[in-house]
Amino acid sequence: MTLEEKIIFYSHEDAVEFQKFLREKECGSRISVEHKFTGEPYFEGTIAEFMNLIDLLAKKDAEENEVDEDLLHMKNDLVERKETLEKFFAEHKEGDLLSDATPSQMLAQLQSIDATGDDAIRKEAADKFVSSLMILATLEDNGLLEEAGEDYRLTGVKPADEMRIMYAYTDFPAVTSEDLAECGIASHVRTSSTTEYVITVGTEVLFVNTDEIADFLDHVDVDEDEAAKFVDAVFFKQAFVGKIHELVAEGNASEEALLEALGAPSFPLEGTKDVISFDITADYLKAVVNDLRKLGILTGKDGKIKNT
Repeated sequence: MTLEEKIIFYSHEDAVEFQKFLREKECGSRISVEHKFTGEPYFEGTIAEFMNLIDLLAKKDAEENEVDEDLLHMKNDLVERKETLEKFFAEHKEGDLLSDATPSQMLAQLQSIDATGDDAIRKEAADKFVSSLMILATLEDNGLLEEAGEDYRLTGVKPADEMRIMYAYTDFPAVTSEDLAECGIASHVRTSSTTEYVITVGTEVLFVNTDEIADFLDHVDVDEDEAAKFVDAVFFKQAFVGKIHELVAEGNASEEALLEALGAPSFPLEGTKDVISFDITADYLKAVVNDLRKLGILTGKDGKIKNT
């Protein structure tokens, strides 16, 4: 039905809980499972190999009297990454337990910094957090981490130059296959699968308070943008159906008359200082009117539409 709405969950348990919430609101729903498989290509090589590649590309630019600022920034970032890793390996040995280096622990440390404290202290804490995340991600990509309870254990050390890293294809738009071969850099396609639990919510959602929906979604593991989009869509449809109900009560008994009336520049939203406008097609209005007939909100054929 046209007035149905969909929302995606990545947890089956949360999806089932949302269905339970909807049932309590006398709103039907159905769940479907969708599996997605995607791949994204990267360039993969060691830090030393990427340094060589950047120098090679910069040399080509110099021969053409050009300067690629992005390459310069990339090299600076790569040098900083190398120095950070060198410092880490100088302070750690194989078998060390990284007891305070999980992402959640580091985030807790960052959040513990007094928000009203010194700006320099906050910046230092934030920089340390970003550096620690980079170190952990690089160690994991190089197979140098293992889980040890709630912590990580360092399973080996190696020169920072030899640590393998990846860059997206788009980071090197002017590179050639010959450049890559010369520097020893290969392609790496990272594939991943995701499972989505798609809930299609029945038209009865028109009678559910959107604040209650938003409050429920705030307490489950659902993408914030996805949740906001869903709540907004329900709210807009509620406003739309409410306006149709009002226009029919005023004597607009045909889809043509409703469409013309809905073409007004804007309408006030009840209880607020806001306004809403409706730019819809005749086909969409027809589908909505049919849904409202099935719900028992409207009756009568076109030309004799009325509220129940």
